[in-house]
Amino acid sequence: MTAVPCCVDPDSPVGCLPMGWRLKAMAFRVLEMPGGKHAHYFLQRHVTRTWPRPAATLVSLQNIARRVVEDYARHVGGTPSSVLEIGAGRDLAVPLALRRLGVAKVIASDVNRLARLDLIQHAARRILTGDVTLESWDHLERFGVCYRAPHDVTDTDQKVDCSCSNEVLEHIPPDQLVRLLAGLRAVTVGITTHSIDYSDHYARSDSSLSRFNFLKYDDAQWRPFNSGLQYVNRLRHSDYVRLFREAGFAILEESSVPGEPSAEIVDNVAPRFRQYEPADLFALRGRIVAQ
Repeated sequence: MTAVPCCVDPDSPVGCLPMGWRLKAMAFRVLEMPGGKHAHYFLQRHVTRTWPRPAATLVSLQNIARRVVEDYARHVGGTPSSVLEIGAGRDLAVPLALRRLGVAKVIASDVNRLARLDLIQHAARRILTGDVTLESWDHLERFGVCYRAPHDVTDTDQKVDCSCSNEVLEHIPPDQLVRLLAGLRAVTVGITTHSIDYSDHYARSDSSLSRFNFLKYDDAQWRPFNSGLQYVNRLRHSDYVRLFREAGFAILEESSVPGEPSAEIVDNVAPRFRQYEPADLFALRGRIVAQ
């Protein structure tokens, strides 16, 4: 019997079903049609059962929140009184964890309104350990988590001590990313801290696929597979460092984790990626802390 790989991709419409990545890309394209977003969530909730999140994932997200607070303490001092999270997702787990860590106000921002009150309540029962019952959106706001979606961050937004994101920036088209970073620079008083996934996201639920598979394709070849529901910009670590600096940020910390591409990947890198140094090109993930 062939084992089905463990699914770690909550955005997949087909979870861990044994299907090729090209077929999965086609499924995402179908879900871009009218009504597709509702169908996407239905599949995630009732077929692949990736929502609500399991306890282990919620623990990991609490650690992400803790790292944000630690970054702030290290570079600014103390605990931020306000934090803006970009791409807060469906259950607002990181904002809830930030509140538990002592952040007085968390603004959870997203370009699409994805959050669902029942998923937030599920996360709250585990992250807040039953201390708070979030019965409504108004109750959530009075608790200190302000959900803003759909919303684009601009220089007119409320200023915050700290801004952050977790595996979100790679999903933003480069031109929109430039505008987002300009907005973050305008509203962030202290630091901005971000974790970025540089790998091919189709490999998350297909262990046979290289995490650098998408580097073999030029933009025209990759476009059919790069749907709105699974869009990745394929920028590398050096690109993000440059964009942060061009937005006016001073880099406080930046690091990346290298991967080990196969010879087949190395020998077939698309021309547009050949100007990168290997350590930069084949980074799997990275972090940037800036001020």
